[in-house]
Amino acid sequence: MDATRRQAQLGTQTIQLTGFIPRPGERLRAKFTIPAARRADRPLTTEDLCRGLILVSTLPNIHKHACLSQIVDLEERSRALSGPLRIVHVSADHESYWQEVDQFHPNIQAAGYSLYSADPSSRGAFVTAFGVGVEGHHRIAHGLFLLREGMFLKSEVPTDQMQSVEVTQFLRDSARCLMAADRSGIGRPA
Repeated sequence: MDATRRQAQLGTQTIQLTGFIPRPGERLRAKFTIPAARRADRPLTTEDLCRGLILVSTLPNIHKHACLSQIVDLEERSRALSGPLRIVHVSADHESYWQEVDQFHPNIQAAGYSLYSADPSSRGAFVTAFGVGVEGHHRIAHGLFLLREGMFLKSEVPTDQMQSVEVTQFLRDSARCLMAADRSGIGRPA
């Protein structure tokens, strides 16, 4: 089997995820531009994810409970991380699907971006860099990624794609990663 492909479950179906899950200490090098969908006035670029402390959330289908749960849980629980954290959600859905978030959860502050209208090279670069591609489908996998100054500190893509990432545990682990990175100087601006 190709090293860039891994199996995941989607209910009773086995799917193939593509790309590598980024390892701690790896730099984001892919070049992409992802169209804005909500609470953003310009597209998301690689450069945007290389400034500051960023939590990237990837979402396959905003209409599903697991995706909405991931969006809401991140908003409510991210205050546990110290420092200026910016949350960015990237979905596979059309931009219009974000209206549901605004309708039912208007207090969500995080920006949303949509791969649906991204050019194929940007889409491919993003899903490969984050390891969230789904072979043979336009959807992407659930995932959470913590980056500081463009360096991955923590990445999680569940093998059970019917569930979102366990947000509380991810944030706890992220806080520990940040403390370790602070001690070692990883991900600090040059």
